[in-house]
Amino acid sequence: MRDGTLTVGLTGANAKRWRARFEQVLALLDTPHSRWREVGLVKGAIEVAGVERGSEPELAHFLESVLQEVNADLDPQERREEEEPADRAPGPDEQMTATFRSFANG
Repeated sequence: MRDGTLTVGLTGANAKRWRARFEQVLALLDTPHSRWREVGLVKGAIEVAGVERGSEPELAHFLESVLQEVNADLDPQERREEEEPADRAPGPDEQMTATFRSFANG
């Protein structure tokens, strides 16, 4: 988290098919949200702009749903997994980052 933008790094090969499927699933599942704005792929990461404090559980569930659908549709060799975002300076962004990380560990 940094300045209201969540960046979730992805690992694995840059598979065009995975990216295309991600965009398709995102278009199907994404609806307007008042607690975050845009979701997209940027340089090997998922980026969510305009994330508001308190939206962590809902956003984490949404992103997990998209990733599960994409990965279920592709062969294991084409899958890419989430990687935890890097630590940031203390403050509200760091607190929201810690909350998102707790979902992965719990």
